[in-house]
Amino acid sequence: MNYLKRTALAFGLLPAFAVAPVANAASLDVDVDIALPNVVILYGYTDIDLTMTADQFGPLLDSNCTADDCSVADTAPKSGVINNGSVDLAFTNNAAGTNPTITLDNSWGVRSFGYTALSPTITDNGSDAPVGNLAIQQITTPSASLQTGSVSFDLDLSQISTNNVRASYTITVVGS
Repeated sequence: MNYLKRTALAFGLLPAFAVAPVANAASLDVDVDIALPNVVILYGYTDIDLTMTADQFGPLLDSNCTADDCSVADTAPKSGVINNGSVDLAFTNNAAGTNPTITLDNSWGVRSFGYTALSPTITDNGSDAPVGNLAIQQITTPSASLQTGSVSFDLDLSQISTNNVRASYTITVVGS
C-alpha cells in the first residue's frame, strides 16, 4: 500500500512540476549603423526639338508684324533722286530691337544626398553663332526630392541665315 501512496503522491506532484513557469529570460540591445554615400543624380533631356510659329517669329523681325506672313505698308511719302536709272527709297527698319530669350523650363533636374550645397554650371558645346548668353537656373540647396530647373539662351536674329539654329551645352552639378 505504501507503494500505491508513493505512486499517487508522485503522480499528484508531477503536474505541478510540469506547469511551473520558467523564470529565465534574456534581452539584447542592437544598434545598426549604415554609412550612406554622398550622391548627386542629374536628370535632363539630351535631344530637344523646338518649333517657333510664324506668328511668334514675325514680330521679332518687325514690330509691326502681328501675324504670320504679314504685310507692313509704309505710308510715309518717299522721294528720291534718280541716278543712272535707279533710286534708293530705303525702307524704315521696324525691327523689334531685342533678341528673344528662349527659356527651357523644367528641362533639367537634380536629386542629392549628403551634401550641404550644390553648384550647377552650364558650358557651351559649340552652339551656332546666333546662340548666346547660356544660363542655368541655380539650384543650390540639396534635397533628396527631385528639384527641376531651367536653361535659357538668347538668339541674335541678325546672325540667323538659315531656318535652323542649334544650341549645344553641358550641364554639370557639383555637390560640396
